[in-house]
Amino acid sequence: MKILVLGASGFIGNACFKYFKEKTNTYGLDRAGIPESNLLIDASEDVLAALLEQKFDVILNCAGASNIQDSFINTGSDFLLNVVFVQKILELIKTTSPETKMINISSAAVYGNPPSLPVYEDSPKNPLSPYGLHKLLSEKIMEEYAVHFGLKTLSVRIFSAYGVGLKRQFFFDLYQKMLQDRALVNLSGTGLESRDFIYISDIVKALEVLITKAHFDGGAYNLASEQESFIGEAAQMFSRICNYDGEIRFSQKQLEGYPLNWKANTGKINSLGFATHVDLESGLTLYYQWLKDNKR
Repeated sequence: MKILVLGASGFIGNACFKYFKEKTNTYGLDRAGIPESNLLIDASEDVLAALLEQKFDVILNCAGASNIQDSFINTGSDFLLNVVFVQKILELIKTTSPETKMINISSAAVYGNPPSLPVYEDSPKNPLSPYGLHKLLSEKIMEEYAVHFGLKTLSVRIFSAYGVGLKRQFFFDLYQKMLQDRALVNLSGTGLESRDFIYISDIVKALEVLITKAHFDGGAYNLASEQESFIGEAAQMFSRICNYDGEIRFSQKQLEGYPLNWKANTGKINSLGFATHVDLESGLTLYYQWLKDNKR
């Protein structure tokens, strides 16, 4: 099997690139990062087009913008990276390698605030941010090219990803604040918000299951742990793991674009044989060790 990982320098993309490179013929492309064997750093469309002419069995698109707050500021850039880029890949596949399978990394942000939990793939889609809307549009384009042009596509709605290699988002930011102030950490929100966290190694294994067993018909899969974790409790858990004995205080103010509560139903991907293996406490322990070893 021959795999191309787009966005191969990012958090999820790099984990996928390293994992699949050990198992099969894998190449990576990103517009930023450090080049290495089989990983090319180049932002030009000509390079992407030349790569796709090599007729990969699978293209895993982990590229794109992934910052909810920034999508309110740089909305056009977010649209180009999360929507237009996906259509360009699909058009190249259609004209050069129509048998290639494509997986697009989407987000649970497409759901917004779900009316009930758990969230199923057919639950209402009400994005709260330009980012969430753009991810939903990318899914529609993936479906369009499957239905109208016969391409083999699917989207994966990842809920709250975390783990070794992640240099931003909630736990990373919390760790930095704990390093800076041993007495008090201030966080946004109430602490009563909830997320469905999934560890990076489980994400990679899930994508492997999809590559080998999924029906590529333009549909979407939820990817999460099926465990609802409340932010206040998760912050306290991580602080204990980090041996932090200061106070964690919440502002009681919500950030624009962020949902209140999430818990996923992952029965669709579980039916293919997938199961998570890393619980939140174990994952946070691994993440803390990585942060400490890398002096983050």
